[in-house]
Amino acid sequence: MKTMTKPLLLLFALTLFFNTLYAQRLIKEGVATYSATYDLPTDQKDLAAGLPSEIICFFRGDSTAAIVNQGGAIIKGVSVFKDNYHSMIIDFPSIEKKIVVVLTPAEVEEEKATNPSLTAVKGTETQVINGYKCFKTVVTDKKSGAIYEIWITNDIDITPNSVTKPVSGFGGVPVKFVTFNHGIKVNAELKDLTETSVPSGFFTAAKDYEPMSYADLKAVL
Repeated sequence: MKTMTKPLLLLFALTLFFNTLYAQRLIKEGVATYSATYDLPTDQKDLAAGLPSEIICFFRGDSTAAIVNQGGAIIKGVSVFKDNYHSMIIDFPSIEKKIVVVLTPAEVEEEKATNPSLTAVKGTETQVINGYKCFKTVVTDKKSGAIYEIWITNDIDITPNSVTKPVSGFGGVPVKFVTFNHGIKVNAELKDLTETSVPSGFFTAAKDYEPMSYADLKAVL
C-alpha cells in the first residue's frame, strides 16, 4: 500500500486544523446579555427613558428567561417555545409585592399577532461583530413590506430566547439585529455570552408569588 505523500498529508492536517478552529460552539446552558434601543412612535418617544437598555437572558436546555429592570419592577419573562409556555415572574421591591402570570395559548397567539411576519434572504456580506464572524441577512415583513438588516453568526449555537426568537430560524444565531416586542421595534446586539450553570428552580416562581391573570395585569399597568 502506498504511503500518503507529504503534500496530501499537509493538506489533510490543515483541513483538520481549520475545521477545528472554526467549529461551531454549542452552548447548552448560560447567560446572554443584549443591549437594546427602541424605535417608538412620535407620541410615545418620552417613554423610551423607562425602557431597559440591557436585557439579560438565562438559558438551559429549552428553557429561557429574559430579565429586565423596568419602572421599579424586576421582570423575568420565562419561555419554553417548544411547549408554547410563557410566564412573567415579577417583583415590585418598593411595595414588597410578587406576582406570577402564566399566559394562556390564546393570549400567546394574541401577542404574536402584534409582531411582524418575517421572511429572510441571506446575503454575501460578512463582518466581525463582538468577536463573532457574522453574515448579513435581509428580512422583510410580509405584513407591511418593511425591510430590515440583521447580522447572524454560525460561530455559536444557543437556544432562542424571547429577544432573538422573532429572527431565529434564519440559519444562525442573531448577533446584531432588530426584534419586536408587543409590536415595538427593538434594536438589539449580543454584547456578552457566558457558559455557566443556571440555578435550580430559576425558571419557576417560588410559593410566595401571587398568581395573576394576564388580563388583570394589563388592567393595572
